[in-house]
Amino acid sequence: MLSRLDGIVELVTSSLVLFSSIGIFVLTLNARYTHAIGRLRDIYEELKTSSTAEKLEKELNSMVYRCQVLKWSFALLLCSAISSGVFMLGSISSRFTDQISTEVLVVFVVLSVLFIFSSMVCLFIDVLASLRATMIHIERVK
Repeated sequence: MLSRLDGIVELVTSSLVLFSSIGIFVLTLNARYTHAIGRLRDIYEELKTSSTAEKLEKELNSMVYRCQVLKWSFALLLCSAISSGVFMLGSISSRFTDQISTEVLVVFVVLSVLFIFSSMVCLFIDVLASLRATMIHIERVK
């Protein structure tokens, strides 16, 4: 029984490391999203009173795009967390009952990794969009 318990503790510990990394990634995405939304509101207010409407309109569109990309990054990260949670619960239950196959558990791990990778790709796209918005703001892009 002790070796079975050791295996479960090891499994839970490794799964918690994955959940912690997802949590740190959520904090990063949240900070970027909060900043993008704040800047979006500022640009919208400027647009109402400014004479440089064309530049602000471009910057506004870029910020809206950033928010949409970050929304998808959050969604993909949530899918990764769900896949990881299902894997963890399935792994623990398979230690007690041999009803869940290893192949099914591997699919959930692979899905979790693919979702988190896709979320990181969206984060990179956001960084590129952020650079574009900054270039518009400092008038380096026409």
